[in-house]
Amino acid sequence: MSPSLKIELDDELFQQLKELCQGDENKMKEYINKALKNRINQENLSNSPKDSLDSYLSKGKTGSRNYGVKGQGW
Repeated sequence: MSPSLKIELDDELFQQLKELCQGDENKMKEYINKALKNRINQENLSNSPKDSLDSYLSKGKTGSRNYGVKGQGW
């Protein structure tokens, strides 16, 4: 048996989800699972140390030596 979690949705969100899934409870569960997985994966990717280093280094102009530890220059 899969772990379960009971959540409370506000009425408007529940109605939107219900319309989107045509009232099918299994489709609603699948939709919520996919949405949560996508969100968690996005957050994991954005918190990756490699990505943050790459984005930091890409902010500097190519060949400008103004990236890296402040004041170090190459």
